[in-house]
Amino acid sequence: MNHGIRLSGFHADTVHLARLCDSTRRADEGYSLESLLNDPTIMSLQELNAFDALIRGKKSMKSIFGKKKLKKDGSEGKHIILSSVDILQREERILWICYCALDSIRTLKLFDSLKEKLMDMPWNLDSEDRGTMYDFYLEYWQPLSVVLVQMESRGVLVDRHYLSEMVKLALSQKEIATNKFRKWASNYCPDAGYMNVGSDAQIRQLLFGGALNRNDHNECLPDCKSFKVLDTVNDFDEGKKSPKFRTILLHKIGEGLQTDVYTASGWPSVSGNALKVFAGNLNDGYKDQSGSRKDILVDQTEQIADAPYVCTTGEHICGYGSAYKAFGGGKEGREACTAIADLYDAGSIDSLISNYLLPLQDSCLSCADGRIHCLLNINTETGRISAMRPNLQVLFLYLACTSLYDSIFLLV
Repeated sequence: MNHGIRLSGFHADTVHLARLCDSTRRADEGYSLESLLNDPTIMSLQELNAFDALIRGKKSMKSIFGKKKLKKDGSEGKHIILSSVDILQREERILWICYCALDSIRTLKLFDSLKEKLMDMPWNLDSEDRGTMYDFYLEYWQPLSVVLVQMESRGVLVDRHYLSEMVKLALSQKEIATNKFRKWASNYCPDAGYMNVGSDAQIRQLLFGGALNRNDHNECLPDCKSFKVLDTVNDFDEGKKSPKFRTILLHKIGEGLQTDVYTASGWPSVSGNALKVFAGNLNDGYKDQSGSRKDILVDQTEQIADAPYVCTTGEHICGYGSAYKAFGGGKEGREACTAIADLYDAGSIDSLISNYLLPLQDSCLSCADGRIHCLLNINTETGRISAMRPNLQVLFLYLACTSLYDSIFLLV
């Protein structure tokens, strides 16, 4: 971490100082260096000379060094991308040096301004005067910041071998969930048994074929649509060369599935959040040891059809989603919710693999000794510490939601 340079002599964190001054800044204001420097209530400069104006005129790295992402045809796209620091300091060396030097001066100016404000704010505890809020910072938050820096520097040791084993387990569970959804969907649309469940377009066609575009009612999804998919099932005669791709025809299954979630382009969303609404709250208590959801036996399905998709079996309660009624309730409704929940699981596991299990084994995230160095941050709405770049908290959430929760970090 930091190319072998050991940090020491921590003095203050401007984000922490700014939060003590005002912990209610709106999301659009934030606590970034750019936002704080451009806030006249923070940087109360009486008479701006040319240099002070330069201090106040802070711009983001993206606005200075960002470049438009190139499309496949070589033309510029809309998205602005920012190269890594290692590249920037070589390609834009003079500009990079000026930017870093000016940022250092700006940070010092900001510190002086925040310190002055905190020294004017009284620190009272149980009606007792304890000094100023800057005294509070020195006594509590500054030592905490030192500990956070030490934790970032030490990092978290990752068991890479165990991670590689978890990838195998995750892939097998993803395949199980995918096959269950395909098997269920093929009961309504035979070609769904070959579909790519990672394709939003195919899932949308299957669940909402013929739906109107919310932004433009002159547009609608086709009732049936053909897709070219990778042929993973070899059902051709022996000795004949099987084609790499096959064409499938997907049409809408079910008639009453409704949604309140749409994409920016106006089509029904099939994102993870939308799928959770369709499937409902199928708790892990209904999964057996293999990870598959158990059937819930209900005696009076007619009464449940009129209820808000909630069934009770003994002491357990399971809330079905909107797919329950859309597929007629009863056994078919339960199977629909379970299958869509499996589809959600497959997507979650895929995100877990691509965003965490594989990158955490990569040397670009961990240093030579196999440790992950997160950015630990207390700038959250609740004041709790968060872990960023990478966000290991989300990793544990993924693991818990996909029944892969286990210890892959060695906290030593």
